[in-house]
Amino acid sequence: MQAKTAWIDMEEERTFTLEEANRLIPTLRSILGEAGEEWTRIKDLNPEVQKARDKAQFDGFTPYGPQYVAAVSQLLLLLRQVKDLGVLLKDIDQGLCDFPYLRQGRVVYLCWRLGENSIGYWHDIETGFAGREPLDETDR
Repeated sequence: MQAKTAWIDMEEERTFTLEEANRLIPTLRSILGEAGEEWTRIKDLNPEVQKARDKAQFDGFTPYGPQYVAAVSQLLLLLRQVKDLGVLLKDIDQGLCDFPYLRQGRVVYLCWRLGENSIGYWHDIETGFAGREPLDETDR
């Protein structure tokens, strides 16, 4: 069995400056706000859809199916918008996003989540949110 390693293909993944990443915050707030609403709608409708799934062999039906499909479709569209910005959405419930960033000669992630005014943290790729550290003057 081959071991898997975490790495970033610099030709495929964009890196941001702190200024570039911070300029995306208003756009991300809007997209993630709508995505959060769709995600909540999906979670709310899921029990009804699950009941229909359980009855599928008996020609199960739910009037909530079209709403569920519309919410999933809209959520996928919104997630694609985030991905197209080059931003890595790590947790939709928290609106947690990472931005690949070149810091002291190596790629790390700038880290931001909904509710924060601007990006104030970074972390190593391997450590994730738990390894968040404040940016310092060399990053600004």
